[in-house]
Amino acid sequence: MSIEDLKSRLQTYTENANTHTSYSKFLEPKHLKKALQIVEQKIEDLETGETNSSKIYRTISRFNESGFSQFTRRDWKNITWGLSKIFPDMQEKLIAQDLGGKVLSHLQRADLELISIVYFPLLYSYFALDKNEKAEQKEKWIQIREILIFKKSDILKLSKGSKKWMHTLVDHAEILSDNPTREFVQRFIENEDTTLIQEELSSLKIAAHSWFWDDLIEASIKAIQNMNQTEYFNKIARFIKLAEKQHLYTTDILIALLQRYEKTTERHKPHEELKNLALNHWGNPQYDSSAGWRNVNAETKKMVVQWFVRADLEAFFTLFSSTADTNRFNYWIKFIDQISFSQIFLGLGSLRSQQQQHKEFRSKNQGRLKELTGSTNSNNAFLLKINNIYVVDFSDTGNACYAYSKLPYNDIGVEVKVSDLKNKNIVLFRGKTGERIALSHQGDWVTKFDEQLNRLGISVKEKKLNNRSYYSR
Repeated sequence: MSIEDLKSRLQTYTENANTHTSYSKFLEPKHLKKALQIVEQKIEDLETGETNSSKIYRTISRFNESGFSQFTRRDWKNITWGLSKIFPDMQEKLIAQDLGGKVLSHLQRADLELISIVYFPLLYSYFALDKNEKAEQKEKWIQIREILIFKKSDILKLSKGSKKWMHTLVDHAEILSDNPTREFVQRFIENEDTTLIQEELSSLKIAAHSWFWDDLIEASIKAIQNMNQTEYFNKIARFIKLAEKQHLYTTDILIALLQRYEKTTERHKPHEELKNLALNHWGNPQYDSSAGWRNVNAETKKMVVQWFVRADLEAFFTLFSSTADTNRFNYWIKFIDQISFSQIFLGLGSLRSQQQQHKEFRSKNQGRLKELTGSTNSNNAFLLKINNIYVVDFSDTGNACYAYSKLPYNDIGVEVKVSDLKNKNIVLFRGKTGERIALSHQGDWVTKFDEQLNRLGISVKEKKLNNRSYYSR
């Protein structure tokens, strides 16, 4: 056999050899590997551990005495850690002081050896500012980011061993970009457990008050406007819970949710949780004194007002009134686009009822309901402002309907007398001979009501008449 044949057979054998089998007789050094991991972790902890404040303050004193000329590597590390801290005789963090600016200017010109020492403290300071501090120190914050971006690849090459924070920077490169939270937004929206993102970025030691978390919430809120309708409806509950936890963002979340809801095909259907959150946060949208509603556009506010009107009429005709004519619900709901205010007056029977549905409605509408006095316990009333006319109707049969040019009662109190709601001296409805009258619900009352309301400038818009299913339940 020739030498060439031997070489060929040897190469084939080597290529087919099972490396794992060849070395299987050697035990895996598990204890040695574990010891190595412990040592590496201790080294990383030393590198990423914050410097004692007293040491930083002594370094600042050293600068005041001789400037940077006498600074050691440890001094640079100390003072870089101090950029995000407030020290005695300072009103703001060091980064806001002249010294902070000098430190950053020096580091922008520093060599790789110095940057390798201060890189993680700089990274920490990048995240340590809160939302307002970042805005106030935007120029210096950008300086830090530029140093981190410009030197990142060199630091990764220079570093010996595997460091968790470096892996995190590599895996999430956008964190140093103009849009640092973009890759996390969808996960933040999908998952209520935000600790998963915190754990994923734990090696960067991002402060709890960091601008980063505010940016993440703000970016997630902005994403609402770009959601398709199905995704939006699936995420409403997530954002309501977020609003209840992050009170600083309740207003922003409400604005985004409500204005997106107004653009859906389901805008006429009330969303109870969203409606109640808005009521608790901004008050009743039917009152001009509820200034919070100025945060949303007119169409969005009108949508929510209609939610309350619909809920009030449904409660009046189906929840509290066993004797009410439900055909009257269909009559009044057809004016919903023109109704800007609604008020329910409950008799003692409804106010004291222990039925669960009654208790829930009273609880959700706390502060919106009034007590009807001077009538039977079963009688309730409602008032609707249709255009500029106030219409009052009652639940018990035998009670007529009234219309006024202004509120017929004092809105300050909680109790309202039935006689105030039945004031024939100021009612607008008039008979054939011109006398003031109240409208009864007898005979062809619908035609009679239409004629009287039309005389007052109230009529149903044609497009609503063509869509009867919109009014019926």
